[in-house]
Amino acid sequence: MLRFKFLNIPVEIHPSFWLFLLFFTNLYRDFSIESLLLAAVVILSLLVHEYGHAWTAFRFGARPVITLEAFGGNAQYNGFGLTPKQHFLITLNGPLLESVLIVLAYSLLKGDFFSHNYYLRYLLYATLRVNILWCLLNLIPIAPLDGGLMLRYLFEKRFGQKGSLAAITIGLISVALLVPYLYFQGFFFFGTLLFIFGFQYYQLLRTHRLSAGRSHPFKTYTQGLEAIKNQDTERAKWILKKLLKSKDVQIKHLATESLAKIYLQENEEQKSYDLLLKADPHHLKEGKALLCKLAFANKNYELVVKYSRELYEMNPSFEIALLNSQAFACLNRPELSGAWLKTAARFDAVSEETIQELLKKPFYDSVRNQEAFKLSHKNTSRSAHALQNKP
Repeated sequence: MLRFKFLNIPVEIHPSFWLFLLFFTNLYRDFSIESLLLAAVVILSLLVHEYGHAWTAFRFGARPVITLEAFGGNAQYNGFGLTPKQHFLITLNGPLLESVLIVLAYSLLKGDFFSHNYYLRYLLYATLRVNILWCLLNLIPIAPLDGGLMLRYLFEKRFGQKGSLAAITIGLISVALLVPYLYFQGFFFFGTLLFIFGFQYYQLLRTHRLSAGRSHPFKTYTQGLEAIKNQDTERAKWILKKLLKSKDVQIKHLATESLAKIYLQENEEQKSYDLLLKADPHHLKEGKALLCKLAFANKNYELVVKYSRELYEMNPSFEIALLNSQAFACLNRPELSGAWLKTAARFDAVSEETIQELLKKPFYDSVRNQEAFKLSHKNTSRSAHALQNKP
């Protein structure tokens, strides 16, 4: 495996890529300057295309890795936390950056700058042809090609689940029309590759129908988690929304928590909050902590203090203790607020200076005025739990 970095993005070239390159450029039969130039063009074109994806993902805060392997390349990145629009732009910028090579090669050929240099003209002509072919192939509306991913995003954004099914149908029709044409034109490699993608799309269509039909709720929920893992956020949301109507209470609340997290990642805090408010808090697990954090942001301090003790028992942390302290402070209940702040101060990673800085916030005025309240880590004789149980 050949590894290097360019513009802060790691690149890996798998040994299978070199084998693919030998056959694709005919180097194994014709070891000529033209074949070597074609191989250089293929490597450059794939790298430029994948850099379009990877650089955009890098700008959005992800950590991409480009891999060149048999049959092409891919730019992998951790898309957790990215919005669907950002995923769309990442996908779009692959073909866009590659089109720069097309324009550049065409302009230089049109300007006849290298009319007396056969090899430079061959290099430009190969760059023009390879990139046009690669761009057209990538824009075919079938995943995992860029065209298929972008079409699904646009259709799902406009029509929801029906749009997703429509995009899959369009992809299958495209395969049915283009595979025979590619074989007839002698592009056997691309025809076979497209046929494989079409078969995978057919399997995806069956999965969609299954999730919309008679599948067991837990199996459907698993499909939703799989969609999240595969960064197919729109499909995940569609599956989880269907499960909100499930008669299985446990699955219904698991779906509620997962959907609330997706909304939060998409900066839809109000949607996440409204969704969790409708749920039965007794059935929420991780979602209860998220509900209280969002409730605090929405100034619903009564809800936070209602579950303060239960939250801390589930997750005894500085963050939860501080959340409880601030909620009680905002409700002007200094005794409990101070006790929770003492509880937060007990965590080893928290310095007394940190607590002192927190106390400067306006809603801690009533806590600061308590003569008996001391912040020393050694003077925390009363816990928040004891105060909440006080008659």
